[in-house]
Amino acid sequence: MTGNSNKQESPILGEFLLANKDLKTIAPGVHLLGGQGNSVVVETANGVVLTDSGPGGKITRAMIEHIRQLTDKPVLAIVYSHGHLGYNHGAHSWLADAAERGHPRPKMVAQANLPRRYDRYQETWGLQAHLNGLQFNSQFPETAPEKWFTYPDITFRERHVIDGGDRQVEILEAPSETDDAMALWLPEEKILYAGPAFIKSIPNIGTPLRTLRDPVRWAETMERLLALEPEMLIPEFGRPVEGREAVREAMTLTIKALRYLREETVKRMNRGMTEAEILHDIAYPDEIFGHPLMKPSYGMPEYIVRDIWRSENGWWDRNATQLHPGEPDAVAAALREAISDPEQVLTVARRKREEGQPQLALHVLDLLSPERSQDEIGARARALKAEILEQLAEASPSFVSAQIYRSVATRLNER
Repeated sequence: MTGNSNKQESPILGEFLLANKDLKTIAPGVHLLGGQGNSVVVETANGVVLTDSGPGGKITRAMIEHIRQLTDKPVLAIVYSHGHLGYNHGAHSWLADAAERGHPRPKMVAQANLPRRYDRYQETWGLQAHLNGLQFNSQFPETAPEKWFTYPDITFRERHVIDGGDRQVEILEAPSETDDAMALWLPEEKILYAGPAFIKSIPNIGTPLRTLRDPVRWAETMERLLALEPEMLIPEFGRPVEGREAVREAMTLTIKALRYLREETVKRMNRGMTEAEILHDIAYPDEIFGHPLMKPSYGMPEYIVRDIWRSENGWWDRNATQLHPGEPDAVAAALREAISDPEQVLTVARRKREEGQPQLALHVLDLLSPERSQDEIGARARALKAEILEQLAEASPSFVSAQIYRSVATRLNER
């Protein structure tokens, strides 16, 4: 996940990210702290190890206050769970706090791919701001704030061990939502923080506005982490899963879901089916996808199918018209010229909506190119499309889909 929203809370966000910020002790010297999701606090003889600095501002200040109520020891290291925006915007605040207290500078630790991600985000900042604005229905700065990007001091590939004196903290690469994701492992306590690899929801794969996330790589990461035989599993958001069998069930469920979707999607690709055909043909067994830990609160099974499709196919949707598409305004004008009765298009769209088929209503409305038409018919088509998108947002179980619907509806209403 890549940012905050000041709009509708989803269950997955509301459970921890936007709710409880108190320090919660889960084992001797091991605590959870609400930042951008769960931040894990590990006390050691040499100092505190922390995952993620939080998004900055009052949230990071509250995190620092909680730590200082817990211990006067310096922060030994801050480990970046992954490189998505928001999780470590507050790193500079921790560095400033350490300097004010006369403590040694905390070491910033990240998987070796993270600096490259930070570089890319700054290079493509206009795009990132636009995408985050759509996904979170909010405004982002026009230029990348320099303080948001505190680069790591230490990078690692497969494994990094932080020696706390009385306990070791293992940091393991765990490519999943990103290629720079990590997991924190406490071998003596058998406590695993899986980072973004595990949330109490469908894995966050195939998000409509993001780059490819490999479901097979994700499943392999979960299999490697499961082999550690953890007895407590800390998700990216929410309360830990406790007990070896409960942890095994939760992790195995994610693996089964990803392996199933890969197998079933590939079967259909091998039969020559298009992406849209696969989406409407594939089944989602209730014994996997009906489980409470597989709710589509953020990601969705359909998103994962689309990412599997993208991993094996090019950009072409199999419609020859789209191989070399016309200029969008010219296409819109030609379609309008071809429609002898645009009022009938509006009538059919309204009827489809009233019949409980809002998605078909959107397809019909798009014949009028509402995003580009400047006349009175176009304005009415835009208004109707915005209304339908708001309706779909209310019905969507996925935070991401709902926010995109709302964001596009807002933009249509502003035209």
